[in-house]
Amino acid sequence: MSSVNRFRLRTALALGVSTLTLAAIAAPALAQDAAANDFTIDELVITAEKREQALQDVPVAVSAYTSNQRDVIGMNNIQDFVNFTPGMNYSGTDRVSLRGAGRNTFYVGNDPGVAAYTDGFYSASSSELFKSPLFVERTEILRGPQGTLYGRNAMGGAINTISRRPADEFGGEVRLAVGSYERTKIEGLVSIPVAEHLRFSIGGSQDWQRDGFIKNIGPSNDGGTIKRTYFEIQAEAELGDNTNAWLRYSRSNWDDTTGVGDRLSNLVTPYDTTRVFQPIGGLLPNPQFGYGVANPGVTDPYKQNTNRDGYGYLRGNHVLTTQVTYDLGWADLKYIGGFQQYNYQTGGDYDATSRTGTIAIPGMAVPFFPDLTTDFNENKRYFSNEVNLTSNSDGQLSWILGLYQYKEEYKQRIQLGSPQQSQLATPLTLAGTPAAPNPLRNFVDQNATLESKAWAVFGQSTYKFNDAWAITGGLRYTVDDKDGFETQRLIIQSPSIFSGAAAFDVSSDMDPLTPGVQNFRSLSDSWSAVTGTLNLDWTPDQDTLAYAKYSRGYKSGGFLLGTLAPQPKADEESVNAYEIGLKKTFNGRFILNSSVFYNDFKDLQLNLSQLNATGTAAASNFVNVDAKAWGVELEAQWRPIEPLQMMASYGYLNTEITRGCCFYDPADPSALLPGAQPRGGSATTNGVLLVFQDLKGSQLFQSPENKFAFNANYTFDFAPGVLILSGTYTWTDSTIYQPFNDPAFEVPAYGTGDLRALWKDADDKYTLIASVKNVTDEQGFTSTGSTNPTAVFGNPNPGLVVGGTPYLRQTGVSISRGLIAPRTYSLELQYKF
Repeated sequence: MSSVNRFRLRTALALGVSTLTLAAIAAPALAQDAAANDFTIDELVITAEKREQALQDVPVAVSAYTSNQRDVIGMNNIQDFVNFTPGMNYSGTDRVSLRGAGRNTFYVGNDPGVAAYTDGFYSASSSELFKSPLFVERTEILRGPQGTLYGRNAMGGAINTISRRPADEFGGEVRLAVGSYERTKIEGLVSIPVAEHLRFSIGGSQDWQRDGFIKNIGPSNDGGTIKRTYFEIQAEAELGDNTNAWLRYSRSNWDDTTGVGDRLSNLVTPYDTTRVFQPIGGLLPNPQFGYGVANPGVTDPYKQNTNRDGYGYLRGNHVLTTQVTYDLGWADLKYIGGFQQYNYQTGGDYDATSRTGTIAIPGMAVPFFPDLTTDFNENKRYFSNEVNLTSNSDGQLSWILGLYQYKEEYKQRIQLGSPQQSQLATPLTLAGTPAAPNPLRNFVDQNATLESKAWAVFGQSTYKFNDAWAITGGLRYTVDDKDGFETQRLIIQSPSIFSGAAAFDVSSDMDPLTPGVQNFRSLSDSWSAVTGTLNLDWTPDQDTLAYAKYSRGYKSGGFLLGTLAPQPKADEESVNAYEIGLKKTFNGRFILNSSVFYNDFKDLQLNLSQLNATGTAAASNFVNVDAKAWGVELEAQWRPIEPLQMMASYGYLNTEITRGCCFYDPADPSALLPGAQPRGGSATTNGVLLVFQDLKGSQLFQSPENKFAFNANYTFDFAPGVLILSGTYTWTDSTIYQPFNDPAFEVPAYGTGDLRALWKDADDKYTLIASVKNVTDEQGFTSTGSTNPTAVFGNPNPGLVVGGTPYLRQTGVSISRGLIAPRTYSLELQYKF
């Protein structure tokens, strides 16, 4: 860690510790002043355990953010939630993790490790987490396995977004915003009561950033532009004295260069200009060979040089969800149902240069076009139904019972193409006979389909021994069933094969006993598990809650469909999690929530890049490893005087793989780095020595060791209105994105600061917000990009001799980085009517 980062971390931690120390010192004084100054921190009611409870009364590690908090702090997207939530991380490829549990692949057939819900409806897309605070009542992030009440894919935790419901009276709000990078945003929401027991709300927004964060010095568009539209309509009604019904439909469209998950990434290492053909997984000559222009991303990661427009389209994202609650008196019978479908497509320039004309490749009989493209296209639709029965008794025993059903249909296609290379259109077999035509001129074409089904039954109950002690127990039985189909076509055009005069189909043959190339297969399996929780909590007084908790989480096994991987199937994951927590409120003005946890993972799923069955291209193996994670999480709020509020969070996360062997590192294939752990033998491909490694002792992906966040806001109360000044600082430790002890997979620590000023008139009709995010314009990385770092072998090559045998020696690494947004300014006007 650099001295600058160490200084920033010390400063941030010192600030947080000072806050907690001052709070402890001030606690007696707060008690003395309580009678004279009647103000407290507002109580927040959440539904983390599927019933309304005060946040401080729930024996679960949960972070909750209201729309008002988001406006004051400036929480606009999922990365802002990550900054303030201990144990949470998010990569630019749309992957969320909590306490070391997540997902490190985008292929069809495997599930996330953190469950995302919208109003109780499970969603397989994170797009709902980017909604404006105008449409959201609050966001709840539950940390640790939620294997009873939530169940599906809640190994690391669950995120629940709760919509703002229609109001009982006519009214609404309009928001207009302008900002740097030519950004404009307009949104509005109106509630329309049409009868005493029936009301609607209609809202929508458009967010358009015309100037991109990544400047392109080539002929194509900038990276990191935004154009997103959103529309929703809600209806809520009381159907008699005992029944409440609610329905929400929304549609969103994204047409930008960022895409779902804020995929803001760029190549930050020099072009590979000396190697004619990549020795590991190369299918075409190196498109950067002989290029005389330096990569601008090396000196400035917010610059690129490409000729193909990048895009990130989210089309037809329809969400329909409903809740119907019937009050039986002794219990509430509730139905939660939902349906979602969307098409997501992203792609652009694959060669990372602006080359368009032909180049001469040594030994190749025809000119080569280095203009390569990439396209990722997925279509998904799914629906779920849940019925639960929740007790209404205020007695010693409370309980909830439920049934759950889920079905998903998923299609995905990944294409890498060379549109101008005519030889790819008419490939040959390795026997020299014509292969099937390839009119799109793709050198990689992967297709996958999946049908997933899940069923579950669950129950949880809490028994209060007395006013101080209670015990909670819960069980869930889950069955998952998956049926998938995959195809993959690979076309090679190499100067070493027929002088490159023709292209050849080298697809993997999954059934050599059948004539022809069988480059497809079906995969099917089912899994089941019993998960649950046992929790003992102690409430010695109304301001203190301590709990000790055991929970078991589960995620179904799955496949890597579309790759014809040699190892395409992984077993189910499970985790045994142990946690001790304390929630303490001091006189209503200082809140300190803390937890210590230990997670023991069995068969944690990893996607590791290896070689395909024929050794012609890189492939992804789906493997299981064992791991452990433990940590400490702190969240604090302090209101020492009425106008001043502060909040801070800190998370320490220590992760380690305890079993996992043996795989080669694509960024260090010959295991030459000092931290490499050779084990399991070696192999040779195209003159490169592949040395397999043991992952034991490595960190889990996407799990920064330290995270810190702090916000302070002060309210000045004037006769014409109020002025709120808000400042935020967040710091994230270095983070690794593959489980190899290799700096190529690690992004450095970074910290950013934000400033906001909010003016509200005395009638609370107008609000004006001025803000600056990333005030000091820090450069930070959120991931290693959408592609893994890979080894570069320069030419002439210095050579590697092992046991008297010469091999190619690695000379560098090709690395893309996911980026944080640079400094931005905005001015927003909100009007309520």
